Amino acid sequence: MTKTYRIIECLCLVALAAFIAVVCIAHTGGTDKDIEALAASVSEAMDENQMTRKTNADAYKAFHFDFAKTDGVAYFANDNIMDVSELLIVKLQDEDDAQELKTAIKKRVTDRQNLYKSYAPAQYSLLQNCVIEVSGNAVFYCTAKNADKLLESFKEAL
Repeated sequence: MTKTYRIIECLCLVALAAFIAVVCIAHTGGTDKDIEALAASVSEAMDENQMTRKTNADAYKAFHFDFAKTDGVAYFANDNIMDVSELLIVKLQDEDDAQELKTAIKKRVTDRQNLYKSYAPAQYSLLQNCVIEVSGNAVFYCTAKNADKLLESFKEAL
């Protein structure tokens, strides 16, 4: 009886491990949703007059990333140059480009930290606490006082 119980126990553990492996492999994150749907969900969570929607050309100028590799870009920034608040949501065509985009974002953050460090400590602090999140083919970047709230809206929209 004990030997049979052990065999059944081992088979259950193997089946559970196989199930977990399949789920992990099959679900890489990301989204099939349109970038406009993602942007609308996140922009609803923004404070009034916090940021305004910018063009793809503005996004390229800021991040120097080849946005032809994307299925959509939503870039928001504060109109006041003394406010570093900005938000970027990108839906990539290929998940493998996420690291390249993440590197471009980090370079932007570092460049801005160097600029604001000596004379705008509150803005420098926002940059230090920026949020960069990659979920499969979707990339989220935010520098704002409520970045966590905006990230949560992004995750719910996925």
